[in-house]
Amino acid sequence: MSVTIRSITEVSKEKWIETAKACPYATYFHTPYWYELIVPKQKHTAVEVTFNDGASAVVPIAKIKRMGGVLIDNFSSPGGNYGGWISENELNEEHVRALMSVLTSKKNLTFRINPFDKTPASLLTSSAQSMPLRSSSKITVTDDRTYMIDLTKSADKLRSEISRGHKNAINFAERNGVTVRQAEKYDEWVRYYDIYLDSVRRWQTAQLKTRRVYPLTLFKHLYENRTGNETLWLALKDDEPVAGALFFYWGAHAVGWHGAALAQHFHLKPNNLLHWEIIQDAVRRGCKIYDFNPSGGYDGVESFKKCFGAVQISSPILQTKTLLRSLISSLRHLG
Repeated sequence: MSVTIRSITEVSKEKWIETAKACPYATYFHTPYWYELIVPKQKHTAVEVTFNDGASAVVPIAKIKRMGGVLIDNFSSPGGNYGGWISENELNEEHVRALMSVLTSKKNLTFRINPFDKTPASLLTSSAQSMPLRSSSKITVTDDRTYMIDLTKSADKLRSEISRGHKNAINFAERNGVTVRQAEKYDEWVRYYDIYLDSVRRWQTAQLKTRRVYPLTLFKHLYENRTGNETLWLALKDDEPVAGALFFYWGAHAVGWHGAALAQHFHLKPNNLLHWEIIQDAVRRGCKIYDFNPSGGYDGVESFKKCFGAVQISSPILQTKTLLRSLISSLRHLG
C-alpha cells in the first residue's frame, strides 16, 4: 500500500509535548518551550500529519513576519537549531518524502536537519530538491556539523578519550579553586548575563561573527518559566562566576545552547572543568548524548570540543528562498 497523507491539523500544546516525550530523537528545540522562549511574539504552531497506514508525526513551525508583513520567513526550528518532525512511530521513506512536502510548502523555509533522527540527511535533502517549488523559489543546502559525546560509554572510557591537555586543564582548574554548580537565584543569572556581554564586546573587538545579542529579558523569561529541562551552569572562583553554560535537556539528549567566560580568568581553565562536570551530571541524569551544538565555523571552538572526545556528525541547513527573499539577503550581504 502506498503511503499518503490523510489529514493535516493543528495540535494543542499538550499533544505537542506528549509527542516530543514519546519521540526517541526529539530535542528541546522540538518543544513548545523553545519556541515560546526564542520567538515569543511571533506565530508558532505545530501540525499533526496523519497517514493512511495509521502513522502520524507532529511538525512544529515558526512563522516570522518582517518588513511589516511584506516578507514572511518560516523556521523549523527557530534560532538555527534542529528542526523537522517528531513522531513515536517508525517512519519509512514514503513518510519522510510526504513530510518534506509539508515543510517545503512553506515559503522561505530554514530547516536545520536533526542529526539524531536516523533518517539519512541525504534522503531529506534529495526529497526537498525533488519537490516542485514555486517558479520564483530556489532551494539551497549548506553543510554544517555538530559534535557529540556518546554517554553510554563507561566513566573510565569517557575520561580516557579526553585529550591529555584537557585532562591537565581540568586538574589545574580544580587545584586553583575553580568550582562548578548550577545557578539557583535570578541574580546569578544576571551575573552570567554580564559575563555574556563582556564576551560579546571581546568578540566584536576581534571582529568575530556574532548573531543577535540576546536581551536580558530572554534569560529572565527562561528563569521564570523553567520546566526542569533547563539548567544554567556556573564555574566560580572565590564564589564569583567566571564562566557559564546554559544547557537544555530532553529525553536522552543534553545540549549546550549558550556559553560565555571572562577573558581575565581564561588562565584558570574554567571551561574545561565546567564541561567535564556537566558531562558527568548528564550521565547521572540518564542522558545518552552530550551535544556541544554547531560551532559557527570556528576551528578553535571545534578543536576544544574534539579534545573532549566528541565526534563530528552532519547537520546541514536546508533553505528555500523566494526571489524577494534572495534579493533582500543579497542586499544585506552587500551592506
